[in-house]
Amino acid sequence: MAEILRVEIPCYQLDDDSDPAWRANFCLYAYLHPDRNWLLYIGKADYQSLRQRLHGEHKAYLFDYLCRRYDIDGFRILQGDLVLEEGRRRSRELLSLVESLLIMRLQPAGNVAFTRSRGYRPGLRVRCLGDWPIKRAGFYDWH
Repeated sequence: MAEILRVEIPCYQLDDDSDPAWRANFCLYAYLHPDRNWLLYIGKADYQSLRQRLHGEHKAYLFDYLCRRYDIDGFRILQGDLVLEEGRRRSRELLSLVESLLIMRLQPAGNVAFTRSRGYRPGLRVRCLGDWPIKRAGFYDWH
């Protein structure tokens, strides 16, 4: 049986441009519909800050697509850190596994990668907390 790895993601909505969370460079983030609790995109910041991940040419097509599809002008931004049990280490591999698990299970409209296949970590248990907008908050890789 695989060893259980529990990950909690306390999420909160970024409302203030001066929030220090914009400088986070090891976290997950999501674009939410401005008026509804629809998750439109899930991403990770690991080599750049969250602010850098949200700005630049690499997101122009995605923003345009989502704005046209949902007839919106912008998004709400959700940020979440990975919180592990004592003695566990964060890693880029784990961040990618958690991101891909959420994408695979939730299928956000703006995500293309990880919607059909992904890396697998038996025993991974992810729980989203705080401002998480979706009723389903627990996600698992089965053993």
